[in-house]
Amino acid sequence: MAKVKRGIEMKNRKLDTALLLAACGFKVYPLTAGTKIPVKGMHGEYDATSNKDTIVNWFNYDSSYNLALNLQASGLAVIDLDSHSNSINGIRNYSKYLMEHGNDYMDSLNTYTELTPHGGVHIFYELNQDLGNKDIQLMPGVELLTGKVVIAPSYISEINKWYMPQYQGYQTLSRDNVRPLPNWIIELANSRQQRTKTINNISDSGSFVRGKTWTGKLLDELVQGAGKGDRNIYLTHLMGKLVRTGANSDTIYNLLDYANSNFIPPLPPNEVNNIFGSILKRSGDSK
Repeated sequence: MAKVKRGIEMKNRKLDTALLLAACGFKVYPLTAGTKIPVKGMHGEYDATSNKDTIVNWFNYDSSYNLALNLQASGLAVIDLDSHSNSINGIRNYSKYLMEHGNDYMDSLNTYTELTPHGGVHIFYELNQDLGNKDIQLMPGVELLTGKVVIAPSYISEINKWYMPQYQGYQTLSRDNVRPLPNWIIELANSRQQRTKTINNISDSGSFVRGKTWTGKLLDELVQGAGKGDRNIYLTHLMGKLVRTGANSDTIYNLLDYANSNFIPPLPPNEVNNIFGSILKRSGDSK
């Protein structure tokens, strides 16, 4: 009985959150439970809406859906800080960058912010210009999201609090508690895009990359990701290649952890640890 009651409460919380966001004119859409994957038969952010009846029908059909925002259609942008490992820590990198640039940059944090279930941070801003529908890497572990973002599940203020502000007493994302995206972030994003475009142009012309080496292919594998059913095989194969490079075990583990962070969803840490330990033991590496 208690389990049924909790299920009803979670449904109501998700639904009420979606309706609160829609009442502000934000465009929301459902995701398959526990993932960032669009619901089968739907079109992800392209189905985003603020229509109350449509949203109610979604959660009446499946109360376990995750909830996402179409940022572009909602006039929003998000700074996404990831913290997947000691080697790639967006929170640390972004904090250092802000502190190096003084109070004006630090003041940009005075806007609506959420914590993600995996230790990251989403910082929300109002966006009054078109930066396209894309993710722009500002620095390692730090992206500017202008297309879409998962908004529930996430957390507000306290660890282990689900993002259900109307029940927990927290404020909800609204037009009133997001500040405009600072110009310095827009300039940084534009400069990063220009740098990427320049590198791609040089690469395409053949004056930068003549042929992909074994190392180049390995680096590509680190970031390309894999489907949900292929993650263990992918990491096992990658781990074997990393061991053959002769890198020390700490480096290999950090790279394996980074590759796992590109999966949607990532494998649980214990599964990554099992792959790492098994291949390392088999290779006879005692470092």
